[in-house]
Amino acid sequence: MVGTTLPDNIGAAARAIKTMGGSRLTLVSPKDFPHAQATALAAGANDVLEAATVVATLQEAIADSHLVLATSSRSRSIAWPLVSTRQAASVAYGSYLQHCTTATAAAAINISIVFGREDRGLTNDELALAHYHAYIPANEDYGVLNVAAAMQLFAYEMRMAVLTAEQPASNAGAEGLPTSVVSADASLPDTWLPASEAWVTGQQMEQFYGQLIDMLALIGFYDPANPRNMPLKLRRLFNRVRLNTMEYNLLRGLWQRSSDLAKLALAKGDNAKP
Repeated sequence: MVGTTLPDNIGAAARAIKTMGGSRLTLVSPKDFPHAQATALAAGANDVLEAATVVATLQEAIADSHLVLATSSRSRSIAWPLVSTRQAASVAYGSYLQHCTTATAAAAINISIVFGREDRGLTNDELALAHYHAYIPANEDYGVLNVAAAMQLFAYEMRMAVLTAEQPASNAGAEGLPTSVVSADASLPDTWLPASEAWVTGQQMEQFYGQLIDMLALIGFYDPANPRNMPLKLRRLFNRVRLNTMEYNLLRGLWQRSSDLAKLALAKGDNAKP
């Protein structure tokens, strides 16, 4: 939860998470926390509230995340891979299943769903940190939804994805659950993960983007004074690809080699851009 103003919403969010079997809540720069109202609204989910992590920035919150879904109800000037609540659950659980089939399965896969401020949601810069933007297909004429209620819907869909997968086919109908195992929607961007390769974390990608922009500025391809949305478009590109560690190291090596050659050319006194 980013920049939450009302402690009531934090308490209600903890309750929403626990009712669906969750336990992890991260608060990014909340206005008032801890607070008696948060405790009161948690209504038995005080363990989730007490274990909540408080950080200063969203970058810090998702530093160890391998998949980030940011919630948004508004269209943006630069389109981003967009999924509904149900598709978000499919992508998340599909990523988990793929992770479990690789040699890296012993390591945890961290998936974050990010919710914005009560009055204005997430900023464009915050949304750019996500692999997908997720939305609730609400009434177009009145799509206003309390943040804790939105969290309840996402938590429900995540739980249903797990229950659907774990429910034996013979019992599925009796419980009112679908008989098929939830998997990533074929119409969504590819989330294929090769064996023995893990996806990189949010912290690693921040280092990646910093090095990439520095290299592009050095060779004269990027003008910091006139960025023209280039950093945002690059984020969209690589967030859509979802780099694994091998690809990440390969590209960072390429950025470093390009920077070294550019610096060498400049040191020799070349007037033209390398």
